[in-house]
Amino acid sequence: MRGISTAPLVLAVLIILVTSAISAIWWYYSQQKAAEQATLLDQRLVDEQTKCLHAVVGANNTIVVGGAVYNGSYVGLGCYVDPSTIVVVQWNK
Repeated sequence: MRGISTAPLVLAVLIILVTSAISAIWWYYSQQKAAEQATLLDQRLVDEQTKCLHAVVGANNTIVVGGAVYNGSYVGLGCYVDPSTIVVVQWNK
């Protein structure tokens, strides 16, 4: 009398394990990439806000932000500057 073959069951379990391992590795690397991108965005936000806070009003309603001259107003990442107003937006994580 012959028994039931376990080869299909072992193959199915092996496929599930390999797929799970690949998914876990992909998830780990995507989380690392997301954290890296968030850090870069935070740094860019701080740099932009610092530029806005050091803006200077020039002649004829021009604004100097980060060494560049703008006419009228400047809108940056998390900030707004015009000849009479500087707005810097900050939020908690």
